Amino acid sequence: MNRLNLTICTLTFTIVGSLFSQQSIYVRKAGKVDYQSNISSIDSMKISASNSFEIYKYGSVVYQTAIANADSVTFLPPTANDSCLNRLNTCDWNFQYIDSFDGATCNSTTDYGLNNSLRARQTYNPDLTSALWVRKSGFWSTGAEIVPAQVQVNRSIYPNMITFTSNAGKTSGLMLNKLIDAGALARYRVSFTTNPLTLEQASSDWVSFMLDASNTKDGYVSDVQFGFLIGSDGSVQVFQNGRAKTVIGTVPAASSYSVTLDINACSLIGIVNGTRISAILDEEVPQNAYAYLGSLFNSSSKYSTIDDLVIATPYSNALKHIINYGYYWVDRAYGTHFNEISDYTNFNFVEYIDASTPNTKTNVVQVRWQFWNDASGKLRPDWEIQWTLLLATLRQNINKVKAIYVFDEPFWAAPIPVADFNMVMNRIKADLPGIPLVTALAYVTVDDQSHTTNIAQLNSSLDLIGADKYVSVANFMQIKTMYNTLVSKRPTSENLMLIPQTCFLGTSNDAETAEINWLFYKLALQSANVSTIFNFGLWSHAQPSAVPITLKAQKIIGKAITAY
Repeated sequence: MNRLNLTICTLTFTIVGSLFSQQSIYVRKAGKVDYQSNISSIDSMKISASNSFEIYKYGSVVYQTAIANADSVTFLPPTANDSCLNRLNTCDWNFQYIDSFDGATCNSTTDYGLNNSLRARQTYNPDLTSALWVRKSGFWSTGAEIVPAQVQVNRSIYPNMITFTSNAGKTSGLMLNKLIDAGALARYRVSFTTNPLTLEQASSDWVSFMLDASNTKDGYVSDVQFGFLIGSDGSVQVFQNGRAKTVIGTVPAASSYSVTLDINACSLIGIVNGTRISAILDEEVPQNAYAYLGSLFNSSSKYSTIDDLVIATPYSNALKHIINYGYYWVDRAYGTHFNEISDYTNFNFVEYIDASTPNTKTNVVQVRWQFWNDASGKLRPDWEIQWTLLLATLRQNINKVKAIYVFDEPFWAAPIPVADFNMVMNRIKADLPGIPLVTALAYVTVDDQSHTTNIAQLNSSLDLIGADKYVSVANFMQIKTMYNTLVSKRPTSENLMLIPQTCFLGTSNDAETAEINWLFYKLALQSANVSTIFNFGLWSHAQPSAVPITLKAQKIIGKAITAY
């Protein structure tokens, strides 16, 4: 099968030292150009979980083809002999900072909540514990007064967010005292929501996000190596070392702005309330930088707010390998929950699929009961009839089927002969070619040496395998050991699945459960053969109200996997 290899620097491409911002991209199939577009008009390109090459414009897919069908993807007109495929640099993401600004105690004795309740605000990500906010004047000249009360977290009139205020014509600011490494790809991805002026949307009063290699700056937007500001009226400006850059795109005024910035050595690509903006960055973007926030007010007694700040950088320069994220029991036995998780998942367990199932290719359909209807391990006598009936429904809804979940915890939940399991998988593959098959083993099956042969002999029809064990944060090494054991028994498996808990199995509370989800994500980043994170326990063992911080962490992780 062809493998797509492309080098991408967001939307401005650098190959062998030449700038290709005005070049086109060419997709060649069957000996001729199948698709061509100017690079500057493209949002992004990626390889999807179904091994398709996709091109996006304004948030929608405008071109899609199976990788196996593409001859080449190039930034120059392909020649007749061109058969090389360049690497598309989609990547896995490492989170450098997260702040929900939720729950801080805001008063003068807590420095107005600035660094209060940080662990919860950071969703208990264990890698962020040393990062603290430092007050800055945010002013364009040195020596300006810093007034602590001008920047507060969880102020009573604007709860669970950070607020800035100042006198007319003045500024206020912050710096995160963590030096952030942009990674091998020299790239930052930043997201937050903001209301630059809470009382109206007509002025150019603004909030800013900045990057600079120095921690001695005062945090004014045009006095740093990279500065982005958005005004109350939606106006956007971008600066490098005080020099304004041309911004393409106009953001309509709104009561608040959802901002995503993709910053690299070549360009800024932003999405603000769904509107795409861009700017060529022709000066150096710092490889290692401190992040700053700031605001400016042209009149007094006004407020700016920022919320849900996330800063991420590429984990490595390797091709993205974590491509699936979702939950068990999204539909039927414990209710229907598609709407709750649709914007950050693409891999969700459903008991059944039919016309009422949303028309998205995200559903992992259970088929156990069509083949084994009890715990004896014996195939049901009428399995062919039952499978044929389900097969008709699956084919009618094939565009909704992401994968088939063959059996949960085989060999432990039921003593299934491995020959029967392989036969069933072969039959499903024959009837539904191209649909991945999935199973999860119980940890006792992995640990028990008597099952080594069973695990090793599961045939190549099985596309994705995982194992479940639910432990405390203190015992997370048991998860690593279990997966190392699984890999040793199936050394050729290229697609493994991690199964974190979204409930209090092993963990004792929401904080610990959130933290262990970060440990699972870190393990996935470190394990090149892990392609999927499949969360267990939500709805079946815990309701969302019991795990709010865990769900915040999972949403951040899921968006990085499915949407970045």
